[in-house]
Amino acid sequence: MVKTLPLNSQSCQNFFKDSFKPHYLAIFCFLFFSFSALAQGPGCPNVFAGDDVELDCGVPCVDLTASFLDTGETTSYEVSAIPYDPPFPFTGGTPVSVNTDDVWSPAIQLPFDFCFFGQTYTEMVIGSNAVISFDLVNNPPNGYCSWLFDESIPDSNLFFATIFGPYMDVDPSVGGSGQINWAVFGDAPCRTMVVNFPGIPYFGSACTGLQLTSQVVIYETTNVVEVYIEDRPSGCSWNDGNAVVGIQNQNGTQGYTPPGRNTGDWSATDEAWRFTPNGASNVAFSWLDANGTVIGTDPTINVCPTDTSTTYTAQAIYTNCNGDVVTETDDVVVTRTGSFSVDLGPDQALCEAQSYDITAEITGGNPADATFLWNTGETTQTITVTTSGTYTVEVTIGTCTVTASVEINFNELPAIELGDNVETCFDAPIVLDASPSNYNPADATYEWSLDGVVIAGETNPTLSATQYGVYSVNVDVGGCIATDEVTITQEQLQVSLGDDFSTCFTTTVTLTAEAIDYDPTLASYEWGLNGNVLAGETNQTLEITEAGTYKVTATIGACTTTDTVVVSLENLTLTVTEDFQTCFDTPVILETELSDQNPDATYEWSLDGIVIAGENGPTLVITEVGTYTVTATLGSCTASDSVTVSFRDDLEVTLGENFKTCPNEPQTLTATTSEEGATYQWYLNGTLLANETNSTLDFNIEVGTMGTQTYTVVMTVGGCSGEDSVDVNLYDVGQCVISEGLSPNGDGYNDTLDLTFLNDRTGVTKLQIFNRLGTLVYEQNNYINQWRGQDKNSNDLSTGTYFYVIDLAGNDAVYGAQATGWIYLNQEAN
Repeated sequence: MVKTLPLNSQSCQNFFKDSFKPHYLAIFCFLFFSFSALAQGPGCPNVFAGDDVELDCGVPCVDLTASFLDTGETTSYEVSAIPYDPPFPFTGGTPVSVNTDDVWSPAIQLPFDFCFFGQTYTEMVIGSNAVISFDLVNNPPNGYCSWLFDESIPDSNLFFATIFGPYMDVDPSVGGSGQINWAVFGDAPCRTMVVNFPGIPYFGSACTGLQLTSQVVIYETTNVVEVYIEDRPSGCSWNDGNAVVGIQNQNGTQGYTPPGRNTGDWSATDEAWRFTPNGASNVAFSWLDANGTVIGTDPTINVCPTDTSTTYTAQAIYTNCNGDVVTETDDVVVTRTGSFSVDLGPDQALCEAQSYDITAEITGGNPADATFLWNTGETTQTITVTTSGTYTVEVTIGTCTVTASVEINFNELPAIELGDNVETCFDAPIVLDASPSNYNPADATYEWSLDGVVIAGETNPTLSATQYGVYSVNVDVGGCIATDEVTITQEQLQVSLGDDFSTCFTTTVTLTAEAIDYDPTLASYEWGLNGNVLAGETNQTLEITEAGTYKVTATIGACTTTDTVVVSLENLTLTVTEDFQTCFDTPVILETELSDQNPDATYEWSLDGIVIAGENGPTLVITEVGTYTVTATLGSCTASDSVTVSFRDDLEVTLGENFKTCPNEPQTLTATTSEEGATYQWYLNGTLLANETNSTLDFNIEVGTMGTQTYTVVMTVGGCSGEDSVDVNLYDVGQCVISEGLSPNGDGYNDTLDLTFLNDRTGVTKLQIFNRLGTLVYEQNNYINQWRGQDKNSNDLSTGTYFYVIDLAGNDAVYGAQATGWIYLNQEAN
């Protein structure tokens, strides 16, 4: 493959390179495993105080030498070879330039401020030709990354503000053993941005089989740059095999490259280079004594310790270009040793003891040759102590003095009390307090156990218990250990839903989980119906709308209690009248009686099994016979009853007894019945009398009529009918008088004021009955024989004399137009 370079502009270079070197731009998303974050790379701020020192008692002083990473401002750099030991993996980071050649990556945000040639940067781009640039203006993200160069660092034709790692024409688009990737490792203040070029093929057929593997590491705070080259073969003729390792500033006027690694065709295997800022130092070094006091600022210091063991601290303070300050420290311990040793035994925590003997045991020396000086002033090898404290002895044999110390504590057992056993639901943790009453709680150590197993991490005087079991505590003050325990068990709760009950759910029915022995506001609730949990019902009360078995579970912390209640539908009963007969002459109303007289009840009526539309009240006006069924619904309850309605077969009408009349004497027959609203039709000897439809019939029998004349009336009430007949014969002798007595006792004699004869003869238009006080008590038009001793309201009048006025329809031969008189009413005694 040939790349042709026009001699005019970079844009022409881009055009021809794109023309002869195919690019397939695709974006793939890969999920890589995370890099194992290393604690610290070699370019991080660090200081080493040196190994601990043992100093013979005959040698008074010793030199301590510290080493630290000495960095400076980024105005200039020192290039140094370092061992090839890449601190981070080559793979696993975020890939860029996947299957794409000669491009810059998208802008990558740096996780820290990075100082480079006196400038501070917060983002970068990675070029697919193994370069990292902080100049996003001249090297725009996702733009073209030039491959052609033969200039050496520094040069304004090379990329500005760039790390060359090493810069050369490689081609990620043809595969290889890896992908260009980047990753961030470590924690502030020494995070690292790592860029890997693992197994990236050289460009061109002339370089087939050659690959670049390198790693570039930049460090937070120190601003160090490291380049690790695993393999960079030479011998590729493309672009004269040029490659360069180094760094260059923002305008190409200042740059650094390792010896033999400037632009050219060179090979490298397993080599590494560090670029360390070496401008004005940004590290302040000092030595500190055990009290933190500065005792020197030179990395090498001469110390003359007098104690058996003395700690010295090397401190390096780094000040970054952005003002961040990082302090690194390391300790070295100088221990004085002699030809003999002294042992006072282990520290003692004595409980209830009155005194203790301390003996300075000597190894490697003769006690007889030794002198002893205790901090109590005593000079014997053994002393007896009775108070707590640290006891120190200086033992001298010849010119060597060895010091030893031991701590003796006279203690009493801690006084602790965990209290009585506890019943709880753990609605809140139970705080157990093992603070000793005879010591400062801070002076004690604590070990808590649950059911015999030590609870890891619980070392405070108090413990928040959240489980049931036996809690025990060991309280140690100076080796004196007191123990106590307490048992925490589950509290027994009780909840009640009350007795089983029945209802029709006509109003809201609320179940309440009554707390018997707990605070209901602390509980949570779960309700169920017929074994199924009611989702979302978590209150103390539950509004229900159907029958069934309800269960509530109340929970407080770790405690639960349940209760159930059976809610059934109320036994609703509905009653209609017994079966009956009617003629429908007056409105017939069916009325219901519901056991629960609730106005909210609804009704459904049917006739012979067919629902009567629109009839939903407790009563029903009927007009036809049949079997009526009514169903009452009250809430969720229903009840039904039926009644059969048929026509009456007991309809009665009477015309009175057979009678005689005078020839041509006007007579009136009256159809007497207890029914109301009846209609009538008269017949004579079986022949319909046209237009005779009243309850009375006026007639006379002509002279010479032979035989009995049978008058029949057919009475109709609604859909029922009844009839009666009377035989009328001519009087042999006719006498017609108005009765003076009335005894309505039902014996058939004088039960009514019978004016049939008068009515037959003249016609009675009105009958009026007055009592002795002249008060009208009864009145009847067209009277025949209706008055039986009742008043206008059909109530029986009392026994006594009453007065009548009879208005006649005409001028009667005997009574004229009006008849008056008295009549004695004799009511049957009760």
